[in-house]
Amino acid sequence: MSPEPEIGSLAASVSIKKGYVDPSWNNPNTGDSEKCRLYVEENPPRLVALGRLYEGSTTVHNVFLCHDQVKVGVEEVRDVDTPITVPTEEVQLVGQTLNTFIAWLTHLVKLLSKQVFHYH
Repeated sequence: MSPEPEIGSLAASVSIKKGYVDPSWNNPNTGDSEKCRLYVEENPPRLVALGRLYEGSTTVHNVFLCHDQVKVGVEEVRDVDTPITVPTEEVQLVGQTLNTFIAWLTHLVKLLSKQVFHYH
């Protein structure tokens, strides 16, 4: 079992517009993407979605990310009714994030470990 993310303060909200996430397409302007788990602040933090982290991105829909935020693309929703960590005018609940790019608090994003296969 992997350790739970550390809890920190919530960031200010920003407004972004929905964007479609196609996992088979990686825009060079968004940086490399890695599969990740997305949590919300609870004690302990709770897993609410799976997606891709776009490291190296500094904006989401032309809105600059705060220092404690990262760009993610949500690919699977686990809890539709939970409020997201960085709500916008258009998106407030995890269920509204499917197939969108959105800002998420950095400390609540955990990369899925890469599996290494050994062949003998």
